Amino acid sequence: MNNHNELIASHRVLSMLESACEYNEQILDNIPSVFVMLNQDNKVIRANQAFCDLVGCTMEGALHLDFTSYFTTENADILLHHLQHLRDKSTKESSVRIKLEVAGNGSDQAAKPFFWRVFRLGHVSDAEGQVISLVGDDLSVLYQSELKLMSIFSSIPLGLMVVDSAGIVTEVLSEYCHVLLNKHQLVGTRLQDTLNRHNPELHNEIKQAFDILEDCAGKFMPHFTAREASLGRIGQLKIEGAAYSDKWIKPRFQPIAKNNTVDRYMVILEDITASYLAQRQIEKADMLGKQAQALYDCAIRDPLSGLYTRLFMNDSVSRLIASAKRGSLHELAIVMFDLDSFKSVNDTYGHDAGDRVIREFGHIIRCCTRDTDVCVRFGGEEFVLALPCNNTNEQGGAIVAERIRAKLAATPIDIGGGRTLNVTTSCGVAYCHKSDTLETLLQRSDKYLYVAKHNGKNQVCIESAEGE
Repeated sequence: MNNHNELIASHRVLSMLESACEYNEQILDNIPSVFVMLNQDNKVIRANQAFCDLVGCTMEGALHLDFTSYFTTENADILLHHLQHLRDKSTKESSVRIKLEVAGNGSDQAAKPFFWRVFRLGHVSDAEGQVISLVGDDLSVLYQSELKLMSIFSSIPLGLMVVDSAGIVTEVLSEYCHVLLNKHQLVGTRLQDTLNRHNPELHNEIKQAFDILEDCAGKFMPHFTAREASLGRIGQLKIEGAAYSDKWIKPRFQPIAKNNTVDRYMVILEDITASYLAQRQIEKADMLGKQAQALYDCAIRDPLSGLYTRLFMNDSVSRLIASAKRGSLHELAIVMFDLDSFKSVNDTYGHDAGDRVIREFGHIIRCCTRDTDVCVRFGGEEFVLALPCNNTNEQGGAIVAERIRAKLAATPIDIGGGRTLNVTTSCGVAYCHKSDTLETLLQRSDKYLYVAKHNGKNQVCIESAEGE
């Protein structure tokens, strides 16, 4: 009875072991990774379904295949080296990790990159010897993602590269770097030398930036952050072109951390050629605009008196006359001055003294008038003022004219050599009517100026309300 019970128990144990093995096999077949066990001769003694799919065979057909035959000669040599190393009894390591490509299962199949984890298991039997297990993960998808990412890097209009702490280029992530820096070989070169070659005048600024990068290497990130602003002093750099026109770039540096310390740097080269040239065009246009304004000012502004010229008077006074005719102005007075006996000033004291008189009289006119008034040096010692009046509260043209006359008469003019001279002026004032033009107003103001001269000079003669 006992023997019978023991037999039943033995059958149950064997059944449980078989079920466990089947379960383990199901687990191995369902994992996405490739799993394979090799004997001492590197022949397959166990594999999962992923391996069979990879090499294109059945589970039975996979047994005792030479595993290294699925690799190129170069990769097979690398694999054999690692397998022999693990089987060496003096080796302490029990596993290694390597990346090797597996050839496709047909002539039209491309090789696939795999990441292999290789383990030493021990002796299963004397016949199999030292058993090695390998677990491989297909890196094709990852590689395709990297290629796609590199393609994106290559197509963006930025130069992306990695430099070490000494400023040596270790990786070029964007082909645009070669275009921006006009250099075919960048890896292994000092970026500082390339930038200096094109910008010798910025040698000190460039050197300072790379000194900061070297100093921050190996230190904690806050150390870089504290000095990051100083890197911006490089500003824009010119890269002289060979097959293309010159370019302007702006470099930026981003630290790549390792254990929270600065390990390397990502260099971002921004192509600012378009904005740089646009800014130059804006500056050129601004300069031309200032030159044009200066020429215009020279044309409309008398340099001696500081008043407007006749060129400016024609348009500006004509607009005031049109406003007066529409009723937009309460009054528009045209005032004509002529310095009394000015010819004798030039003849007696010289033209420099005459210039001083003109300059001082221009200053007096500007002090006594508003920005809305048009004050013109009409020619020689003659001056014309257009004085608009918007309402009855503003002072009329006759009052302003008299103030200017009185102020000149009371002002001793320094004519140099410690001498002063008192000069007077006569003035005629005419008012705008609906039938007037600039020409008729000038004629009438000149007429009343003549009356003032005839009546003894140093006085203002004003047109009456009836225009007489």
